[in-house]
Amino acid sequence: MKLRIKGNSLRLRLSRPEVNQVAAEGRLENQTDFGAGVLRFVFTASETVSALSARFENGSIVVVAPKAQVAAWASNEDVGLYSEQPVSEADFLSIAVEKDFRCLDRSRAEDDEADNYPHPALKPKAS
Repeated sequence: MKLRIKGNSLRLRLSRPEVNQVAAEGRLENQTDFGAGVLRFVFTASETVSALSARFENGSIVVVAPKAQVAAWASNEDVGLYSEQPVSEADFLSIAVEKDFRCLDRSRAEDDEADNYPHPALKPKAS
C-alpha cells in the first residue's frame, strides 16, 4: 500500500493482493520507520460506517470505508473510492483509495509491479 499526502488530500494506492486482503480480512496496515518514530497507515472495511473517511489517531492515519463498498470495489473495474471530509467550515480533506496500476512508462517503474492492476490505457481495444 502506498500513501500520498499533498496539502489536504490523502491517497492510498493498493495492489491487487492488498485490495483482496482488505475485502477478505477487513484490514490492511503499513508503516514508515523514521528511526525516531513510526508512521502507520491503515485501511479498514467496516460495517459501522456509511462513507469513506479518515482520521489521525495515536500517530496513525486510519482510512475507513463501508465493508459492502470495499467488497464491490474489489470485484469490479472501478478505479477507486473517493470522498471529501470537512475539516473546518471553509476546508475539507480529499480522500482517495485507488487500485495501483502498472506504470505506462516502464523506465519510470520503481519496483516489481507484477501484483499491480493492468493499466486501463494498455487494455486491448475491442474490434
